[in-house]
Amino acid sequence: MAVWQYLLIVVPEDSIDSNYECIFKNNKTEFLPETDSFWNSFNGDIPSIISELDKIIPKANWGNETYLNWKGNGNKDEDNDACICLSDDKSKIESFQFRIDLRKASNITDVLQSILNLCKKNHFILIDLKGEIFKPNLEDIFKSIKASNATRFLNDPIQFFEDLSENNSDETRT
Repeated sequence: MAVWQYLLIVVPEDSIDSNYECIFKNNKTEFLPETDSFWNSFNGDIPSIISELDKIIPKANWGNETYLNWKGNGNKDEDNDACICLSDDKSKIESFQFRIDLRKASNITDVLQSILNLCKKNHFILIDLKGEIFKPNLEDIFKSIKASNATRFLNDPIQFFEDLSENNSDETRT
């Protein structure tokens, strides 16, 4: 993950219950928690979701039929990407996340907004790296974007790295 990317995890809105507390709030690892249990009862149109993502971000030239990836053009400050992992039989989503390149305003106004529209249409919610839950509205997640390491880096790279060397990363603080 590039330092200028802002990551959001996507899960079905109706899957958030006590399961959330167990998986996210109690995660003591350095890694993102597994989200496959959030997708157990999701019966949405997976091919339609994939097709819609194809229209937002170009499909990457890696992955396979169950590990789908999209990647924007990093050379044009469009280092947006997305990933959907499917079950072996391709009938269920196991995980869905995306990252937005904050270096360019159009990544937020165009790419992020389009993904948020896809999330609204499919009744998904978003979870940031701190475990905060958001409706798929730009206004709702903007505070998280402003407080993210990506924004901190873009605002003052030198201070960001000085803070990082002192282990003061906001996104990893609990």
